[in-house]
Amino acid sequence: MSGTRWDAIVDGSITIPVNEHLGFELVPGGDPREGVTFTWTVPPECCNAQGALQGGMFAAFADAVLGGVSAAYLDADTYPALAEMKISIFRPAPAGETITGTGRIVKGGSRVLFSEAEITDSSGRLIAKASGTAIPAKA
Repeated sequence: MSGTRWDAIVDGSITIPVNEHLGFELVPGGDPREGVTFTWTVPPECCNAQGALQGGMFAAFADAVLGGVSAAYLDADTYPALAEMKISIFRPAPAGETITGTGRIVKGGSRVLFSEAEITDSSGRLIAKASGTAIPAKA
């Protein structure tokens, strides 16, 4: 396998079962080292009793975005093992809402990667922000 892990994800030679199961969709295009984008239409079964996306599911989506942008900095046979993540949720995402997560690397390195993700609603309003630390690990 050659290229970056992101290249292998985009061409389908590496799959991420949880992203597929939950329906997270990567948005192709642009230089992934400048940032990556995923979208997701919030399913009702991932919502709380108020009909809004449950916090842990927000975190799962943010994790996918943080992992995606980290993958752009790694060889195809190396994966970003999430070591730490923080998420702040500013407003709800109701069932049926399509949300967009855009990630970027704050500091890339051979031993640790620091990344951020912003999640917006279909109106472009910031609804959550996450940061993470990933350790490159051999697959």
